[in-house]
Amino acid sequence: KVTELNNHLTKAGGPVPRSVAERLVLLVAPLAPHVAEELWRKLGHTTSVVHEDFPVADPAYVVDETVTCVVQVKGKVKARLEVSPSISDGDLEKAALADEKVVAALGGAGIRKVIVRAPKLVNIVPA
Repeated sequence: KVTELNNHLTKAGGPVPRSVAERLVLLVAPLAPHVAEELWRKLGHTTSVVHEDFPVADPAYVVDETVTCVVQVKGKVKARLEVSPSISDGDLEKAALADEKVVAALGGAGIRKVIVRAPKLVNIVPA
């Protein structure tokens, strides 16, 4: 993820805000301490980067708003649904059975069993 952040900042063009550059150096410090120390000095700090606190993630930004649920018919993936992480088994089963790709894959066949592991998986075994 650190590499992705670096690539995003590079592609954005323009100057990188100092606070972002400092956080990036702090994130790199455990992986490449010598490089991080050099960059920390170039940013104008006189103390070592190892004496700084490691950045802490804000829990509000870590929570997923949606997760991808895989819907299988006969063990083969037929659909992917974006659902809430707190969705119930019953609601997830209803959403999966209402999906047009799943209906087409069933082709009017009855359902022998539906296995639901909310919020990640629905497996439908046709009759």
